[in-house]
Amino acid sequence: MRWKRRQFRHWPMACKLAIVFSVLLTVIIAVVGGLSYQMARRAMERQINHYIPQVLDQVNVRLDDYVNDVKFLSRAVMVEPYNGLLEEAFSGFGRSGPEPGLADTLSLHRALSFISLNPNKDYVAVLFYTGSGQVYIRQSAGGLWLDASYRDQPWFRNLDLDQYTPTVLGTIPFRLFGDNPYIGEWKAFSVVQPLRQKNRKALKGIIQIVGTLEPIREIMRGINFGTGTRQYVFDDRNQIVYASDDSLAGAIEESAYGMQGAESATSGSSRVTLDGESVLVSYNRSSASGWRVVSVIPLGNIMQEVEQVKEWIGIWITAGVAAVILLSSLLSVRMTDPLRRLARTTRRQVHLSASPLSPEPGGDDEVGQLGQTFRHMMRRVQTLLNEMLKEKLIYREAEIRTLQSQIHPHFLHNTLETIRMTIRTGNSERGEQGLVELGQLLRYHASSLQETVQVQAEIQFIHSYLSIQRFRYGDRLSFKLDVDEELGEVHLPGLLLQPLVENAIIHGVSPVDQRIRITVRLKRQGGYMICSVIDEGPGIPPDRLDALLASLRQETGAAGKRIGLENVYQRIQLIYGDQAEFHMESMDGAGTIVGFSIPLEGERSTAKEECHHESADCG
Repeated sequence: MRWKRRQFRHWPMACKLAIVFSVLLTVIIAVVGGLSYQMARRAMERQINHYIPQVLDQVNVRLDDYVNDVKFLSRAVMVEPYNGLLEEAFSGFGRSGPEPGLADTLSLHRALSFISLNPNKDYVAVLFYTGSGQVYIRQSAGGLWLDASYRDQPWFRNLDLDQYTPTVLGTIPFRLFGDNPYIGEWKAFSVVQPLRQKNRKALKGIIQIVGTLEPIREIMRGINFGTGTRQYVFDDRNQIVYASDDSLAGAIEESAYGMQGAESATSGSSRVTLDGESVLVSYNRSSASGWRVVSVIPLGNIMQEVEQVKEWIGIWITAGVAAVILLSSLLSVRMTDPLRRLARTTRRQVHLSASPLSPEPGGDDEVGQLGQTFRHMMRRVQTLLNEMLKEKLIYREAEIRTLQSQIHPHFLHNTLETIRMTIRTGNSERGEQGLVELGQLLRYHASSLQETVQVQAEIQFIHSYLSIQRFRYGDRLSFKLDVDEELGEVHLPGLLLQPLVENAIIHGVSPVDQRIRITVRLKRQGGYMICSVIDEGPGIPPDRLDALLASLRQETGAAGKRIGLENVYQRIQLIYGDQAEFHMESMDGAGTIVGFSIPLEGERSTAKEECHHESADCG
């Protein structure tokens, strides 16, 4: 039973509808919410993937401007007055031999003064390499000559000696001297400009501009994609010009930096995993310089807004599901309320004792129409059943009267026969006394045609009846009446005990001494009265007893043929129904107990109530 109640098909209709509605709407909300989140996430990712390269493109424009400024500065020595001073110094170098003279050095120093006159303090030195294997270093603290051939420099092979255009060296290690704040070895940004001899294509010398990385750092500080972001600037030779980690500046790009595939594309973004961390690698390549600006951004930084959207969508989905469950429950209860009322009405109408149906307001939908139709049908059924009930009650009352009247000819014949035998034996006085007792019995019988009599009247009748029987059996017959005093005024159907007493007299002769000993016992047990008639006769074999009880419970045909035990059994069944119980107990050679139990007046239902509970039989 518990397992059946757990099955879905045994649940109340309101629960089923609420669950079905909730599940369907929850699935719809979850699907819509999930799709909305995915669409929002993809849209934001597209915007991010498009926005970051655009930012990097603007950075690249500024870097190109800076590089072009440095290139332009490296060519300043080719214009007057610096070009004239440079030619004067070269002429002196040719006359003075391998060691430059003081006057020539001063001319060169003045020719390189453009570096100190530039308002941008980020240029810290300019170097001039001669063809004789010497280099003059001009800085704010002064200048000096060192032995250094440009042919020994690592960048020499990258020079453009065809067009003599500037070459950007990017980030290089450099050492200054004197009171310069950048004294010692440090990383600098550098550009070299080869110079050719006048009216000739031969290399005359090389100018090298050296500046700090501060302008590039200032440009890169303008972009910020959150904590943990790594910024890189690569030149056209894949050398790191700038990195968030200064120790990487000047190094050659490695695949561990997450730049795979960025060499050929102009701009783009891709997701990669570096050191177990998911990152977004965005890059932009300058079409002018070939430099690349790369940002390695932890996905957590750029997905914060996406996660916030996800959280809000989750909150709205949860709130929507809760609202759906609440509304589904209310709607289901509201929709099924007419059905529940109809079910309760149906259960009440199973018992015909329920009050008549009263009109209830209902809707015009299918459920409302069903309820109105059902009430109309039940009122019609009640009318028909009331008519059938009246007929049933009339029939039962007539049948009870018929059974009761059956006692009269049967009992009268036996009593007259007893008196006749008494007078025939010569005992006329006792015969006369018997006739007096018979008159009393007939008067009681006439009064007992009413429905019930008191127990004390019925016991008095049994006493008179047994007294008459003693005219016939003499001292062989003895009897005992054992009745609770509290039952004296209790009512029971008249002449209900007499057939049992008569049966005990006929079949209760003791096989030992041929005497007849009868005990009539009426006791109260709970809400019932237990009536028993006990004899000490030969008893009834078990198989015969079972057959006898079975025959009593079967319909035996016309009421006129029911006498004795059948009469008592049928009468208590008609009057009390299932509340009465007929019992027979017997042991072979030890006597028989025949009796019945009936509810007391305050405990039993009326015949009309019994018919209500047995509505199936009333039809």
